[in-house]
Amino acid sequence: MNDLKERLSEIAGTPGPVTSVDAAAAIRRGRRIRRGRRAASGTLLAGLAAAVTAVAVPPGSPDGPHRTVRPAQQAAYPALLVPPAAFGRLPKGYAQTVARFEADPADYTVAAGRGDRPALELTLMESRTEPPIANLPGGKKGHWMKTAHINGHIGHWTIVPGGPGSDQVPAELRWEYQPHHWALLSVTSRALAQESTVLRIARGVTFGSRGPAAFPFRVRGVPSGLKPSQARVGTGPQASVRLASPGAPGGELGIDIVPASRKRAMVNTKTDGHAAFDSRLAHGGPTMDRNPSEAQRLVVYGVQGFDVTVQATGGPLRRLQASGGLTGLYHRVTLLGDDPARWTTTPLG
Repeated sequence: MNDLKERLSEIAGTPGPVTSVDAAAAIRRGRRIRRGRRAASGTLLAGLAAAVTAVAVPPGSPDGPHRTVRPAQQAAYPALLVPPAAFGRLPKGYAQTVARFEADPADYTVAAGRGDRPALELTLMESRTEPPIANLPGGKKGHWMKTAHINGHIGHWTIVPGGPGSDQVPAELRWEYQPHHWALLSVTSRALAQESTVLRIARGVTFGSRGPAAFPFRVRGVPSGLKPSQARVGTGPQASVRLASPGAPGGELGIDIVPASRKRAMVNTKTDGHAAFDSRLAHGGPTMDRNPSEAQRLVVYGVQGFDVTVQATGGPLRRLQASGGLTGLYHRVTLLGDDPARWTTTPLG
């Protein structure tokens, strides 16, 4: 599956957000120097319900000012993100900051940091055999370097603090915490890269679900039958959801919210009075040969303190047209603020 952000950043004519390399990605593709994560900019208008008889199209939208569309059908989706582990006691000043799920291949990641600085990532994978050891930074073959005992299980250092590879990835430790289930702890902060500290953090991890993660938004009228391919919730708050259309003709749908930024990658319209970017409209990016009816990205900036992006390709985008397209989907999103007590564990529906 092509990455939705990469595909739609081409349509937008702007670079997609820089994504950090999680531990599972390092296993699949080899380690890279960690880069800061910035979610795609976009903003959501809160409080507009899905069950309306017509969706008013904002000024500047190619849908036109007089188009009337059918109410969106309501599809039921279960909880999207149920983390199977959590960090226990962390060093002073550090806290768990992110939970993430990816479906291909299936893995979960929980991350911790100090303020907005990432420091740790714990990735959980299911495999009947031990997952391959990623290459060391620079392309050298990775291997076990040292063993460790973690709550009755044998663990293996794949990067020892101060050893080969630690100049880019300060430390990395893996263990099979139950049959065919593996944990990979990657340390990205040199301040924590001491063997005793890493082992203490690993031994403090608790396994087993504490329930589904809550999201700071709710959206109605998402097309039915899509398969969740990625879900992420982080402090800020920021959150994203990716859904894929199984089988032919395929396609994807994504929703992202992040705290509003003063730096706006590109603006070419307004939506409900807010600066916005619509990839179907003229913009200063390169000319693309992709049919705009097959891929679209809509970013709306600075609504209730958030930027929100809705984006889609292929089948999901075509199915949305009957209920107002991406603009209609945008109007069916409700922002739930920055108080986790108000968030929902079922953001889709």
